[in-house]
Amino acid sequence: MLDEVLNISIPMTSKLQAADPGDRGEMSDALLAEAVLAGDEQAFEVIFSRHTRHVTRVVSRFFRDRSEVEEFVQQSFTKAYFSLKSFRGTEQHSMTAWLTRIAVNICYDEFRRKQRRGESLFTDMSEAENGYIEQIADGRSRSPESSLVATQLLEKILAGLDPRDRIAMTLVYSDQCSLDEAAEAIGISSSNLKSRLFRCRGQIKARFGHLFK
Repeated sequence: MLDEVLNISIPMTSKLQAADPGDRGEMSDALLAEAVLAGDEQAFEVIFSRHTRHVTRVVSRFFRDRSEVEEFVQQSFTKAYFSLKSFRGTEQHSMTAWLTRIAVNICYDEFRRKQRRGESLFTDMSEAENGYIEQIADGRSRSPESSLVATQLLEKILAGLDPRDRIAMTLVYSDQCSLDEAAEAIGISSSNLKSRLFRCRGQIKARFGHLFK
């Protein structure tokens, strides 16, 4: 599904015209941002083209439905467009890292919205997921489909966490981000993130540990 989403064309706001990159394609992200702020809206089309795959990958870590991925990628770039004044392009704070943080915040806001509406993010386990747990408990060799089932099971377990904890656990354990990268994306310190992960592991063990005994 991810490959399918990555290949779609997501329309930007009506203000953004189809761009002929020209020399813009050779410009750094920082210069492109300056160009957009100076009134060159086509420069943002280059930013979009350059980073859309990455932002789509970020959003796809938290949502699997294609329409949701499209919507939140769109929201991420729209927010970036109207927030360019806050971008400070440096080696330590790249456009990629900046857009990652925006996309993560968009996903976090959606999790909070669902939580406020009382929407259940955790559903009952499927027969395949129950079978996977039995495989672990019995020490049996795992089937080729186990990795997919394990991913689905992990998503259900993470869905039971506080939205910010879910974001943190997904970035570090599902996406294999470094602690520093995940902390920057969330907007907290690495030490704060370590404490959060330690607490989350304890919550998961207390709530779901019986499934793997």
